[in-house]
Amino acid sequence: LEYGQDTVEVQEDIVTPGQRVVVMDDLLATGGTMAASIHLLRKVGADVQAAAFIVELTFLNGRDRLDVPVTSLVAYDS
Repeated sequence: LEYGQDTVEVQEDIVTPGQRVVVMDDLLATGGTMAASIHLLRKVGADVQAAAFIVELTFLNGRDRLDVPVTSLVAYDS
């Protein structure tokens, strides 16, 4: 969250070690939530292949925080 704090949790047995996953969300803004999600999934053994979004706010540069390929259906530049 840009202006506060929150907690992101994942169920430990949600993936098997080495399982390839693509993480999806509705919006990519600053990338913080997705970066935390990728970190947690890797912590439980997932092989995160990519991240996908419906909308990306490109002017916030959120994809720069992610170390996986990013795909979005709609991109807003400003």
